[in-house]
Amino acid sequence: MTKPVQLVDLFAGPGGLGEGFSSIRRPDHSRQFKTLVSVEKEASAHRTLTLRAFYRLLLDSDHSMDAYFEYLQGGEHPSKRDDVKDLWLEAEQEALRLELGGENGNHALEERLRQSLDHDRNWVLIGGPPCQAYSVVGRVRNRGNKGYRPEEDKRHFLYREYLDVIAKFRPAVFVMENVRGMLTSRIGKERIFGQILEDLRYPAMATGHNGPTSWGSERKYTIFSLEDDRVYFPRTTGLFDTPEPLEEDEYNSFVIKAEEHGIPQARHRVIMVGVRNDIVSSIGAQTIAASLKMASTDDDKRTVEQAFVGLPPLRSGLSRDDSYDAWKAAIKRVATKVANELLTHPSDHLQYADRARIAAELHAIAQAQHEELPRRHEPRKEHRPVGPTEKLERWYHGVQDPNINGLWYNHEARSHMEEDLARYLYCACFAEVMGYSPIGTKEIYLDYLAPMHANWKSGKFADRFKVVLKDQPSKTITSHISKDGHYYIHYDPKQCRSLTVREAARLQTFPDDYYFEGNRTEQYVQVGNAVPPLLARSIAIKVMKVLEQAQKKNPHQPRSSVLEA
Repeated sequence: MTKPVQLVDLFAGPGGLGEGFSSIRRPDHSRQFKTLVSVEKEASAHRTLTLRAFYRLLLDSDHSMDAYFEYLQGGEHPSKRDDVKDLWLEAEQEALRLELGGENGNHALEERLRQSLDHDRNWVLIGGPPCQAYSVVGRVRNRGNKGYRPEEDKRHFLYREYLDVIAKFRPAVFVMENVRGMLTSRIGKERIFGQILEDLRYPAMATGHNGPTSWGSERKYTIFSLEDDRVYFPRTTGLFDTPEPLEEDEYNSFVIKAEEHGIPQARHRVIMVGVRNDIVSSIGAQTIAASLKMASTDDDKRTVEQAFVGLPPLRSGLSRDDSYDAWKAAIKRVATKVANELLTHPSDHLQYADRARIAAELHAIAQAQHEELPRRHEPRKEHRPVGPTEKLERWYHGVQDPNINGLWYNHEARSHMEEDLARYLYCACFAEVMGYSPIGTKEIYLDYLAPMHANWKSGKFADRFKVVLKDQPSKTITSHISKDGHYYIHYDPKQCRSLTVREAARLQTFPDDYYFEGNRTEQYVQVGNAVPPLLARSIAIKVMKVLEQAQKKNPHQPRSSVLEA
């Protein structure tokens, strides 16, 4: 049996990119890719990464999945169980907690790769260096810091740790992901993206790890877009391999719009695929570019409602003295007050008829006999006569028995102040009636709904409160969801709350059996920082196609040794 392709995942977070690659199986159900090493520095994300590594090892073993699911339901940690301790130790060897960019972390990773990589086989490097220095929000914060110097911010250059691994170990293919802001980030007057492309093209030159002359074209890479098969770097124009530079407006071709590829979320990220030039020479750049191009699914975009199919409804909690009766009384109180004020306070932007429709929705909620919803889902097995039939639902269900339901994890609603309950209820009712989320003070105009913020009426906080609309892909899930739920209000007014970790994970296309370790804030951060696994799977399929083409061209070509320390 052919061995799986070795995978190394740097800056892995909770493992979304690696999950997508690891999900691909051959006709005999063996894996196409197997993670050899994944690296993450943050403690809770590393615990999640290790647990998922254990999940995969358990799934591929002769053991049942009981050790995993019993832990998720409050049982003994896998590391304490004698029957699976060997698999847990193997998972710990796979998922490393290291901080790259420092001497100790870099050295530990290099030693591990020298010992563990089979250097005679092609392998794949994936990962997304930290993005705070590139993101638009991060740059705004940096400009507010008088002492900030972009050229001194080491976060701009963490991609060089990624480069080091490429230069020293020469993967056949690498996949690098980052925020869209990378395209416009500058050091001085120069856009950093052009330099990143050049460095990724020739990592040996960028890092000084040139290696022996026998490496030849194995030192260099061609960087491909997944969106446009006419855009790759460097393009050549003639006999003497003269590079043709990319225009800055072509940089956008490296942006993947997740909602156009079956993901129920409008998430736009820079994703570059580098292919080693000995492979490019044997297959042809244009052939590789065509193989990597991902098909768009514009006509069948996934919606939030599709993503949430089957998830049990929850009520929000009260920040103080929470109980179902207290919550129900608070909902009735705020719904009645907001409805009455809508009818008596005119608006410059909302017609009376629209205000009356929203008020009627609020009054109906105030007067309804509410189902007693829980705040937290307690996982329990429930029989279902028919398993999931729709493709996305099957993906979410994962390896669980298709005739079993009720096993959802990390599904717990936040507590909110009564004032926020009023805002969430109003915004969700507004969205249900009007079909869009209310816009700042123009449409959240009642003084009763105004937050205690000095700049609320300045217009700078127009997007402070936003509803995740059910009939569209969601807005981008970011780590800011860990701060508060204002930007991620559930579309169902009867639940009157922000999204749970599991709902955010669904929008990111994590399977329901993907468990996030840490406290709830840490869980939100992990989900917000991740690459959608289902998008990563689509990328992995394209990468595998290139590797198969390379194998056909050179079935017996041995790899040369790695650069010696």
